[in-house]
Amino acid sequence: MTTAATHDRIAEPEREPLDELVDVLCRVETSLDRRVVRLVTADVVQQRARQRRLAAELTEAPDVLSTGRPPAPIMVGKLLLALRRAGAEQLAAPVCGVCGRVLRGLNFAGRMWGCSTCVSTPTLAACTECGQNRSVYGRDRNGRPFCRACFVEDDITALLAEVVIGIDSAVTAEAVIGALERAHQRPAGRRQIAAAVVERPELLSGEGASAPIPGVLRFIEELRAAGATSVVAPPCPGCGRAKPLESPLGAVRVCASCAAKARASLCSRCGKQKPINHRDENGDAFCQPCWASDPRNREVCVGCGNRRRVYGRTDAGPVCLQCRPRPERECSICGRTGRGTISRATGKPLCDLCKGHWIVCSGCGDGGLVRGGTLKEPLCARCVNPDPDFWKRCRICSTTWQLTTAPCTRCSLDARLRKVFTADDGTIAPELDRLRERLVQVDRPIYAITWLAKTNVQSTITSLVREQSTITHDALDAMPPSKTLDHFRSMLISVGALEFRDEGLMRLEREVKETLDGYAPGEHPRALRGFILWHLMRRLRGRLKDKPASVQQIQNVRAHLAGADGFLRWLEGRDKTLSGCAQSDVESYLNTKPAHPKRCSAFVRWAVRRRYAPAGIKAPAIRWTGPAGPHDQDDRWAVARRLLNEDSVATADRVAGLLVLLYAQTASSIHRLTTDRVTRDGEHVLLSLGAEPIQMPAPLDRLMLDLVASRGTDTLIRHEGDWLFPGRAAGQPIHVSQLLRRLRAAGVKPRQGRSTALFALAQQLPAAVLARMLGVNVSVAVTWQRASGGDWMTYAAAVAARSATRARPETGNAPAS
Repeated sequence: MTTAATHDRIAEPEREPLDELVDVLCRVETSLDRRVVRLVTADVVQQRARQRRLAAELTEAPDVLSTGRPPAPIMVGKLLLALRRAGAEQLAAPVCGVCGRVLRGLNFAGRMWGCSTCVSTPTLAACTECGQNRSVYGRDRNGRPFCRACFVEDDITALLAEVVIGIDSAVTAEAVIGALERAHQRPAGRRQIAAAVVERPELLSGEGASAPIPGVLRFIEELRAAGATSVVAPPCPGCGRAKPLESPLGAVRVCASCAAKARASLCSRCGKQKPINHRDENGDAFCQPCWASDPRNREVCVGCGNRRRVYGRTDAGPVCLQCRPRPERECSICGRTGRGTISRATGKPLCDLCKGHWIVCSGCGDGGLVRGGTLKEPLCARCVNPDPDFWKRCRICSTTWQLTTAPCTRCSLDARLRKVFTADDGTIAPELDRLRERLVQVDRPIYAITWLAKTNVQSTITSLVREQSTITHDALDAMPPSKTLDHFRSMLISVGALEFRDEGLMRLEREVKETLDGYAPGEHPRALRGFILWHLMRRLRGRLKDKPASVQQIQNVRAHLAGADGFLRWLEGRDKTLSGCAQSDVESYLNTKPAHPKRCSAFVRWAVRRRYAPAGIKAPAIRWTGPAGPHDQDDRWAVARRLLNEDSVATADRVAGLLVLLYAQTASSIHRLTTDRVTRDGEHVLLSLGAEPIQMPAPLDRLMLDLVASRGTDTLIRHEGDWLFPGRAAGQPIHVSQLLRRLRAAGVKPRQGRSTALFALAQQLPAAVLARMLGVNVSVAVTWQRASGGDWMTYAAAVAARSATRARPETGNAPAS
């Protein structure tokens, strides 16, 4: 059995079946324009499966196109007639398969077509009365044939009325005859029904499933509708339920469900035991859903232009599910005008967007699909109609109230997760099963279904389940790296299936290893390994102390790696080594304006100290000389006032922007803030950015409390973490780049806003106080204070003098002893 993805890739056709059929026809017909041939063929042969079959058959046996003689499918004869009327000359007109006469119309029997005299041969039999071999005009109730001259219709309806009245005396003969007339339109069919019931009266007593013709079942229904209470509707022999018996199965008739189960076979695509709807040219069996969604049956939608499954046809051509024509109505929930349906729960219009919208009910507080109300005050099924008999239940969990017995959203998610997480041996790894249990309980399971339906997610999980017997970090590391895999790893860590590790540091170590592996053995990889691993990485790990590295720390090491690697590659390109380079080589390389000159200089200075490079070589050290750039205080306060007062911006973006504009925080420090940094002291809200907490002014205090209470997250799994700004990766804060994008979208310029705020604060506060409140280094605070022109040099002396004055004893007014 092949997977769906593999089957899609194999079965995807290179050309349309209509074009293949037109190619076969145009090989014979050269005088008619190809566009005309295509239009006529598309009008006569409309179904793609039939086009495909005709193209394959005419490719193997094209002689019928030039001779017009059967045997061939009747559709070929109709196509030849239509093309001849359109002006075809090389294509032959269809001829009778018996006498060879050219045909204007087609009479056919199976794969043979011809004139009515040759094809439509009457049924001949020996007449029961005269014994001559003549055309059968009719048969009696015992099935004996009679010719037209000898046939006499017997009055079997009187016997039928006696039989029915004997079963139910309340029924009149007129009612029996009326029921018989409604059961069948033709007299011959009525005679067959009457003969079957007269011969077997037990058919009216519950054994109608074994009736020889389906008209007996219709006769039973009409009798019961006429008031015959003693006539019993036959139950299905398969399931025993009183359902319409529409399908023959052996000697009895069964309901459609039992007939479908009896005809079920193994689908070659999904691998399930289902009724077979079609077989392709290779003989592979397909169930109805798989054949309908097969890539070979997809067509280009005239609405959106995408190649999709056909859900309808208009005058312009085929349309997909989203583009099929439907009336536009004003949705009763969201108020938008668009395509949708009428809700069976409320009887009001419901658009497609609201149909699958997951909400938190304003009435009971439970989560579920919206069934009524509005977007501001949505209602679930229980609150729209509290009558339990109105709603049906999910056939799996039996708890979800819905309009059908189909699996609810959570049960559907659980089934899909089990299917994806199950290995070839039928087992699920404990780590994946733990993730499945958490995913089923997410707040919005429809989001999890949408995530799981993505092609990259399915391929990543399928490869992991097939290739790895146990789910560990090493197993994930062995797979090709991707963002999908990183997100899946974070979900496993969030649910406790895998232990936490610093993924940024792990990626950095892999980059270092790949860079070192690109060198041939020698002094250059030794020097680079010592600089990165034993100098930068060792110093970074000492600073982290088992804490995760920040984005800036990772980028700093990566920049040093790129700077050192660029310089060493430059030396190798000139057949020089690090130990044999000179000052002129360093200056020449720096004059080429490399991507990371400051990091390259740091590597050169380290190499000189460690004697990898000759002594005396110098590389310039670029140090921060203080703030630079425009400081627009008016713009800063204008943006701050807008964030404080306007509710159109998300609360998280407003708080992050105000921390930049009012407290000079960087995005790297904001994204690492945790909820324990926000505390309350009576009626005041405090935020700890450094050693000293800061009292939040109004209305920033309210915004801060709202953010702590309702921290939004885009993750599927709600992680009970402490991040004030949670990110998409489960259990991780928002990424710095994402935070910067959101700040810019809110009108905040992070770099300029932070510089302007720090410039203003340095004029108002001493450097020591500024460092303790904002969490910056004292040397940085001093530099900003000097740049801003703030004069706090005498602050410490003034405080010391004030303390000495308070401590000095008063001697001027001391009493005499």
